[in-house]
Amino acid sequence: MKRYGVMAGVATGVAALAAAGSVLLGTTQPSSAAVTQQPVKLTAAQSSTSITFVKRYFERKYPHGYLSNAVLPKTWREVHIGPHETRFDDTAHSRMIRFNTWWGPETPQSALKRKVAALKGTRGLHIVGTSTVGMPSTAGQGRLTVSTIVYTYKSGSTTRWVATRYVAQNGQKLADAEITVAGRPTDSKTLALVLNKATQTLVITP
Repeated sequence: MKRYGVMAGVATGVAALAAAGSVLLGTTQPSSAAVTQQPVKLTAAQSSTSITFVKRYFERKYPHGYLSNAVLPKTWREVHIGPHETRFDDTAHSRMIRFNTWWGPETPQSALKRKVAALKGTRGLHIVGTSTVGMPSTAGQGRLTVSTIVYTYKSGSTTRWVATRYVAQNGQKLADAEITVAGRPTDSKTLALVLNKATQTLVITP
């Protein structure tokens, strides 16, 4: 049974913390009003900055334990943001991963288009690319439909690298979760690794 909540648009000022991974990026977004699907391929890093991954449980619900879990960096600090919203911070390297596990009713493709529209006006925005692909869950959640946007923006005098994706699990059409990683452009490969592991291992209890 899918859990639905209010569709939460991500603000244009995306969090300035980030996560690690490897990335091969697609083409740049054309400067037209239409949202086109440009290929973005996020792949595992050849080497990462010695991150240890473990299964982590979050969204605690008394007395029933935890509603969600995923394979994530072991040492990143969990931060409860709000109902069904959790962030894991690596403050030493200014990077993070954030989950919103109460999403819909909306397809990943629709959520992606709305995200692109919401980003308009962001200072220094450069949309690297967008994509919608299928991939298998490695945690028993069936076939995933994943829509992703990769972009950079200016935060003060620095540039931030962000990847946000919307995930529909078990072959369903409607999105179950939004997952965002963010950090420095030099961390993009590590960020992509963290994002892909989280996407394929995410389990959400109805």
